[in-house]
Amino acid sequence: MRYRCSFSLKSNRLLILLLIIIVLSMVKKQLIPYWKHSQNCVSEGVIFAERDVGGLSPEEVRTVIEQVANVLEIPPVNAVLDAANNGVIPGLNGLAVDIEKTLALIMEAQKGETVSPVFTQLEPEVNLAAFPEHPIYQGNPLKDQVVFLINVAWGNEHLQDLLTVLKENQVQATFFLVGRWVKGNEKEARIIAESGFEIASHGYSDALSMQEASLETAREDIRRAADTIEEICGIRPIYFSPHRGEISAAVLKAAALENNRTIMWTVDTVDWMLPGVDVMVNKILTQAVGGSLILMHPTEQTAEFLRQVIPRLKAKGLEPVSLSTLLCPVRNPKE
Repeated sequence: MRYRCSFSLKSNRLLILLLIIIVLSMVKKQLIPYWKHSQNCVSEGVIFAERDVGGLSPEEVRTVIEQVANVLEIPPVNAVLDAANNGVIPGLNGLAVDIEKTLALIMEAQKGETVSPVFTQLEPEVNLAAFPEHPIYQGNPLKDQVVFLINVAWGNEHLQDLLTVLKENQVQATFFLVGRWVKGNEKEARIIAESGFEIASHGYSDALSMQEASLETAREDIRRAADTIEEICGIRPIYFSPHRGEISAAVLKAAALENNRTIMWTVDTVDWMLPGVDVMVNKILTQAVGGSLILMHPTEQTAEFLRQVIPRLKAKGLEPVSLSTLLCPVRNPKE
């Protein structure tokens, strides 16, 4: 009797154990997909494009990114000729959301993290290289930037004040140096370069009439200026601005042959005539727009003009930058 009872208890236990194993097996089969899903989902509270994507699967996140990408994509802008002056207006890259990199960032994000889209640059089909012998009068107007073009052939006594104002306001400028001036004022030329400002060429001799110069004469003047600037400042210029703005087909070709882009200007302060600080400030604030090239020289009024106009340009949303920065086609995602 005891044997039967013992056997019965053991059988019941085995049956219960077997049932437990079966139930656990079934539960496991049901839970594994959910477990795998949770292991491959976005962390809780992750924000993308002002949307909480926490808990979404990679496929669901990809759909969200693709929707955002369609809204945020910006097409590139080709460089084009300006019929008014035969100058070239630089192009500008477009922007597209890099879906794979953005997806990876979201999937790797920690709880509560905000993820921004990763952008890739879309280059235009036509850029500045397509117009090597055309001058530039302005940057792309879609850029909220301007450039101070500072021609230097004289005005040594005003240079330091000018440099000080630029540094105090933490803005850039591009200095176009006359080669002959650099040769006779090595210390001043080096100070400009060592202060971190972009150096460009204003030709070697400001006495030469570029408009009347032959291709060979113009090319020699541009080459000599570049050699002199490189020797003394340690920088070989890639931009050239002719004295008095005199250009011709020969000058444009000569500059291109010397790997220099000819630069003109959008707005002229005419500071060499000493029109007054208020007059210059009003002119620039009235006429300068995104992409403007603002011409000036080291005069007794220029430093104070800069002191007043820089903060007011910034207040208009226009940041003074170097010429290379303005002409660079790379587009900031915030633009």
